[in-house]
Amino acid sequence: MASTLTRRLALLAIAMLLVACAGLTGRIENPRVTVTSLRVLPAEGVEQRVEVGLRLLNPNDFDLDAKGMVISLGINDVPLLNGATADVPRVPAYGEAEAKVVLSVNLMSGLRLVSRLMQRPDEPLQYRLEARLDLRSPMWKRLTLMEQGEISPRPPTSVNDSNKENTF
Repeated sequence: MASTLTRRLALLAIAMLLVACAGLTGRIENPRVTVTSLRVLPAEGVEQRVEVGLRLLNPNDFDLDAKGMVISLGINDVPLLNGATADVPRVPAYGEAEAKVVLSVNLMSGLRLVSRLMQRPDEPLQYRLEARLDLRSPMWKRLTLMEQGEISPRPPTSVNDSNKENTF
């Protein structure tokens, strides 16, 4: 009888502990990532590398401390750049931090992208940046960040240019 009561109390304590831990974790909002710079590095053989500057914005009320980050960047649904870094700065609560990561160009994907761009040079470029942030926190292990958008191949026309009359 005593062992049954002890087991029930132990199970109750474990259940209460799990409920308490679940309440502590709360909801984490994914950080936002934006590309701040691109710098082509000197080629090494047939491999081209690009240094990408990133701004990480933390919308949470606690610091984000990452062990590492894995990045991929694609253009027009073609995976183009990939890389990883263990040099990720701590991102303060409700703050931002800048990071740099060196990405390698996938040569075959690059050739495929150039071919597509030559076939349709006036179409806008669709880009998609995905980053996986591996955290040191025991509560959350991994966050996936994404930014996507469009780059127009032509500069926008200014208001003054569109109001001009055509004269010959």
